[in-house]
Amino acid sequence: MSQNTPIKPWYKHVWPWILMAGPIFVVIASVAMFFVAQQHATDLVTDDYYKDGKHIDIQLHRDEEAIRRHIGVQVLISPDMNAAKVFVGGEFDGKQPLNLLLMHPTRKADDQTVALKPVGSAQNGRAEYEAVFKTLSPTNHWYVRVEDAAGVWRVENKWITSQGNAVDLTPMDKLFNNAGSK
Repeated sequence: MSQNTPIKPWYKHVWPWILMAGPIFVVIASVAMFFVAQQHATDLVTDDYYKDGKHIDIQLHRDEEAIRRHIGVQVLISPDMNAAKVFVGGEFDGKQPLNLLLMHPTRKADDQTVALKPVGSAQNGRAEYEAVFKTLSPTNHWYVRVEDAAGVWRVENKWITSQGNAVDLTPMDKLFNNAGSK
């Protein structure tokens, strides 16, 4: 005797669903990652490479001017990371306003520019300033720059936070020394 057992349609079997689960999961995860990437996009890539490349030549003149003026800066950042004392030395105009720039390595939204307030008056090419700013977000390093408000000179350096709260800023003379040796 033959027994007629009804054959179930494909969607009532377990194995097709198990085989389709992988690709379905990948599509859902891809859509989710797309939305996460759109909401948390980084500012690492510039929009106009040509314009920025031309701008580099202009910026190098500021470093050359800082070298010519023998400008050196020491920045002491408070332990709670919301204030700094800045000591400036060299041939600069003590009456000219100075700015402190704190630049996050990856998040442009965390960058800060602060006008330095003089403490006393400049004497013998040395001056002391102070700055108060928003508390810095935790990261391994920051880029720190001091420049005059007129944009004539600048000094900068990388501040590695694990190595203390002091950073010495000097003109980028290594760039000029390496360029001249080639």
